[in-house]
Amino acid sequence: MPEASPAHGTLKRLIEAEAQARGILKAAEERAEQTVAQARAEAAQSVEEVRQETASLLHSRLAEAQSEGTAVMKQRMDQAEAEIREIERRAETHFSAAVDMVVDWVINNSA
Repeated sequence: MPEASPAHGTLKRLIEAEAQARGILKAAEERAEQTVAQARAEAAQSVEEVRQETASLLHSRLAEAQSEGTAVMKQRMDQAEAEIREIERRAETHFSAAVDMVVDWVINNSA
């Protein structure tokens, strides 16, 4: 029986070592799960921050484009109004000239 005692002690130490290894493995798995969960949370937060920054940038660019569009439209409207005034002025001049021509013709043909 003295041989059984060292084998029994070795077996006992092996069982204890296996239990410790299982405990270490379980702790490592739990830590890995926590790390993955934390990484997912941080990634989700980063994605949300990027989304917000992108939305803000797009809103800013849209406002700039609207402002530029409004300025261009106002300039074109001012130019169109100036052209209309010039056309009206020319039409009035031509109308006055036509009236003068009719008056002259009537005067010259009535004599």
